[in-house]
Amino acid sequence: MELYDRLGYLFGTEEYVSMRRGLVLLREELLKYQFRYARQLFICSGSLGEGVAYPESDDDVMIYHTFTRVVKSYREATWRGDLLMIPSQYSPGYCLLLDVKQSYPAYIIHVIDKMPFLSSSKWKQYGLQEGESIHGPCQSQIIGAYEYDNALCIHFPSWPDVAKNWILRSRPHGWPSHDVVQNIIMNGCHVVPIGDQTSAYHQHEWRISFSMAERTLMHSFNHVQFLTYNLLRLCLKRVIGKGSPGVLCSYFMKTTSFYTAENTPSQLWQAENIDTCFKTCLSVLYDYVDHGYCPNYFISEYNMIKRKVNYTNLQPLLDIIRSLHDIGIVRTIHLCGESKCFDR
Repeated sequence: MELYDRLGYLFGTEEYVSMRRGLVLLREELLKYQFRYARQLFICSGSLGEGVAYPESDDDVMIYHTFTRVVKSYREATWRGDLLMIPSQYSPGYCLLLDVKQSYPAYIIHVIDKMPFLSSSKWKQYGLQEGESIHGPCQSQIIGAYEYDNALCIHFPSWPDVAKNWILRSRPHGWPSHDVVQNIIMNGCHVVPIGDQTSAYHQHEWRISFSMAERTLMHSFNHVQFLTYNLLRLCLKRVIGKGSPGVLCSYFMKTTSFYTAENTPSQLWQAENIDTCFKTCLSVLYDYVDHGYCPNYFISEYNMIKRKVNYTNLQPLLDIIRSLHDIGIVRTIHLCGESKCFDR
């Protein structure tokens, strides 16, 4: 229990994390009220939205309009601002958006085979303010020591066909629960303006984003799972990312945490087992890297690690992950420069 308490000091107690999440929801409601006439909605989708408060925490906000949406068929396209999803044939999770009603201005449209598509690159350039830059799918701004990312996304109220297997797959250990899965499906997902860099249409493609679903899943974690995930993120920032820079990102840690929680008994995730939980996640991550295949949690056909690991960075990365597994939580925390949590 002492180790669990020390990690709670480092990343937040269960009560403190719950309070932070409540403040995030309040922030969203205040933004909704402030921009009610613009019919904009806001989702705090970064680690702060998940209840993480740490120097490396990111403050990402997804912004979308209530009068624009993505649909799966012409029959569903009843709004003036509806966009028809045309899934990529080569990159699962990516798509083009057809302007069905031809209602969008020409400066954000790209014509392919005489058909008007909403261009992702033109979309995120639109409204870019002085001091802002493009960072992935986001309009990014640095204020002081902090970076703020706003993703101008579009709501997709249905559940994408490419992720149907996520709904249907067996969950023998009961996580996530049926109610959580149904809640996620009911809220749909979003598309964000970034394409697959290997695609001929990458400047105009969009990526399906499950950020809202991920936040719901993170909120359904028990506190041991939450602390374990945070420790993985800390290891990435302080150890893995320095030893093998640019290979893995925090999304790999989140994906590893989700799959591990889904495929292990709930009895494992107890305070007295937290070191074992940490090592179990590292073993899963090790296997992903070693096999060169890290499946997206919602779209298992999408290999997130493709083209990231090669013969020059594979072994150093495996060595770091194995080393963290072998030394356990206490020495890992010291290695991350956070020994102060043991000085209390």
